[in-house]
Amino acid sequence: MRKSYVVLILSILIISTSIFELTGYSVNFGSVYPYLIKPLTWIILGIIIFIFFRNTVLISRKYKKEVDFNVIISTLIYFMIYFILGYIKGFAHNPYDRSLSGIIINLWTFLPVLFVKEYARYFMINNCNKKRIFFWALYISLLFTFIELNVFKFDTYFESSLSTVEFFMQTFIPKLIVNLYLTYVSYFAGIGSPIIYALVPQLALYILPILPDLDWATVSILDATIPFFSYIYINYKINLIDRMNRANYEKTIGIKGMLAMVLMVVIMMCFGLGIFPVKPLVIASNSMAPKIHRGDIVLIVDKDVNKVKENDIIRYQMDGYYVVHRVQRVIKGKDGKVQFITKGDNNNDVDIFPVKENQFAGVVKLNIPLIGYPTLILNELLNSNAGDNVKVEKGN
Repeated sequence: MRKSYVVLILSILIISTSIFELTGYSVNFGSVYPYLIKPLTWIILGIIIFIFFRNTVLISRKYKKEVDFNVIISTLIYFMIYFILGYIKGFAHNPYDRSLSGIIINLWTFLPVLFVKEYARYFMINNCNKKRIFFWALYISLLFTFIELNVFKFDTYFESSLSTVEFFMQTFIPKLIVNLYLTYVSYFAGIGSPIIYALVPQLALYILPILPDLDWATVSILDATIPFFSYIYINYKINLIDRMNRANYEKTIGIKGMLAMVLMVVIMMCFGLGIFPVKPLVIASNSMAPKIHRGDIVLIVDKDVNKVKENDIIRYQMDGYYVVHRVQRVIKGKDGKVQFITKGDNNNDVDIFPVKENQFAGVVKLNIPLIGYPTLILNELLNSNAGDNVKVEKGN
């Protein structure tokens, strides 16, 4: 069978498998579709591919170890940035059912689809005409992007200039970049690496109790930039290998660096989940200078609100963001509840409003200079109005 025919036949099978979602007819089946029909149809597709096409592909494993390693690193970097953004934007409770039965059901709804998608991608990209590999890679990536869209909602995507921009920036471009990346990786490394990159974020979504509370623009930027820069680096490594004398080339995979990055990601996740008794916070202004400067990270510990005293540096919440200021005076009301008069060391006046008990969110235990600057810069790049959210800290 000619290789181009294999790709086209698989394309028809994939579109047929997704036809209910593409047309919106899946809603007529209610919950039966995502929990039963969809996983089973993709499993059937996987069986068809295995039976009829498994002997039609021969992949070169020349770059597999390098590509696999860099995909794993990219996945870890994705999570690192994801949780850093969580410290900036805040965390929210995971809305998915995290009971054992709930996790199993959720995994059943997406695991068969994910595995068969990457299985099909693997066969398609490695069966296409190598002389036109760029055309076929774009075609396959567009196909997998297309089946992830709701075609029956296209009229809403383009009903206004704003909705059109949101569609391309929030949905189409990030999905296309990810699919281009997965297709590229599948061509050079096989099925394993794409599954790793696509699987891990979904596992986190269904398993972790809290997740970073990010807006669509932030998520879209993250989804698009990580695979883009990972592709550039992998492409550089492949070209470098091709230029070297393979007989004298010794591959050195940085296992120690990889383990260190894994450890760092785990520690960050533990901080975000509140496992540690201290919580980090990046300082966005100089209102507490010279004690604490912009770009510093402070470590916050919980403390009984009734044990807070004057000169303690506390964190309190105000209008969806945190402020770190020093307690000037403790006021105890007739009802037994306390309030705090606070002031930034670098501000001329005390804060306008007293801090109530329900605003109190711990005291500063330790200040680590400067290391929060990368997070701060990233936040300002993603949110041009970030400075408007620190009026109290600026003493305005």
